[in-house]
Amino acid sequence: MQEEYHQNGFAIVKEVFSAEEVELLKGQVQRHVRQVIASAESGEVFYEDASTKSVRCLFRMEERSDYFRQLMRDPRLVGVAEAVFGATAVVQDGVHLIDKAPSTSYEFPYHQDNAYQFWDPPECVAVTLALDESTPESGAIVCLKGSHILGGLAHHPSGVLGASLGLTEVPDIKRYPEVPLCLRPGDLALHHTNVIHRTGPNRTHQHRQHLGFTYHSGRARRDDEANAQFLQHIKRINERFSCGK
Repeated sequence: MQEEYHQNGFAIVKEVFSAEEVELLKGQVQRHVRQVIASAESGEVFYEDASTKSVRCLFRMEERSDYFRQLMRDPRLVGVAEAVFGATAVVQDGVHLIDKAPSTSYEFPYHQDNAYQFWDPPECVAVTLALDESTPESGAIVCLKGSHILGGLAHHPSGVLGASLGLTEVPDIKRYPEVPLCLRPGDLALHHTNVIHRTGPNRTHQHRQHLGFTYHSGRARRDDEANAQFLQHIKRINERFSCGK
């Protein structure tokens, strides 16, 4: 797994959580969504449909939930981060939910996570836990193989709720070919903070839910000034579009 991750910028680990654990997780997600909707703050939740409160993205889950705060520390999740970072401390950053509703046409454009995370060195990994089957037809994460070696690239506002930035220019996909991260419930996908990735529309009649966990190494330091500027930018967007208010 480590060799695949460092060579490609991503890796998949199969059958990490059992079917029973996934069903429990889905119940906890539904419960959490119901609780948060009543008092959501700006930028915490984005709706697919504000009138029905159908959630597209839900962020900072660990701040309101002991359950998700403990899940973020699960040895299976922390262990994959430790494996890719080597002999250094691992810091847990947060938990979020992405729910691609059935027959949704929106796409998250090509981007690098470090365009809004600002880690130096860029030792941060996104760990995705599939709660539903993830396929190209349902809007799976698609990574550009090997693109993490390119370093930080220019981004611009994407205009897509829940995905604030997109690449200004996309590299040659012949040199960095697309690879969809196809997952079964309970599988994990890992991707590097600088790997270029996107998601497509969900053309199926089923939800495609992921829980996302981010971890950085003890060597990484955040650019606080750049982060503060980005948060102000996001706040302005949220004032117009988030929470359906």
